[in-house]
Amino acid sequence: MSARRLMCMLLATLLIAGSPWLGAIAADEQDARRVMVGINLFPAVLAADQDIGDKRNGNEPLLLLLVHRDEAVLVEQLAAVLRDKGAVRGIPFKVKSVAVSQLPDYAKAKVAGVFVAQRMGDDLGAVLDFSRRQKLLSFSPFAGDVERGVAAGLVVSDRVLPYVNTGAVDAAGVRIKPFFLKIAERYEQR
Repeated sequence: MSARRLMCMLLATLLIAGSPWLGAIAADEQDARRVMVGINLFPAVLAADQDIGDKRNGNEPLLLLLVHRDEAVLVEQLAAVLRDKGAVRGIPFKVKSVAVSQLPDYAKAKVAGVFVAQRMGDDLGAVLDFSRRQKLLSFSPFAGDVERGVAAGLVVSDRVLPYVNTGAVDAAGVRIKPFFLKIAERYEQR
């Protein structure tokens, strides 16, 4: 994906973030905007995984999980937005809304990525453990989650950029395209 295309996608995401139904997805307006920007950025982050094509069964679509604690109906609306994206690097995907307590049910499934669709609190550890065991990218739009161990998120300053926890990416065994790392802001644990 070219830098120009990525920037256009990020700008389009910011326009979409003004959608009026967002308030229902997150506790406050800032979280709602971050969730919408994040769900639009998520496919581009997954496309940076050099091994994304290997994270599906044969020719089946990639499986993406939207993880929540207790907001299944609202997260299903968010899943519909993601489904409209259709593909990652030309590979179709399917999206499932999953409660964090249901993650063990997917232990033997080939999952391509996990999107944290609701603030997790102490349950974030279960998402991180699942992502490491499955060797996949976890993504959270919520401030502070990348520092807590989520592999990717977003950072908002004068522009929106992908935010990557290099330690979490390494721990999950995910190989990220070098170009993506050049444009992303990195969090490196010390």
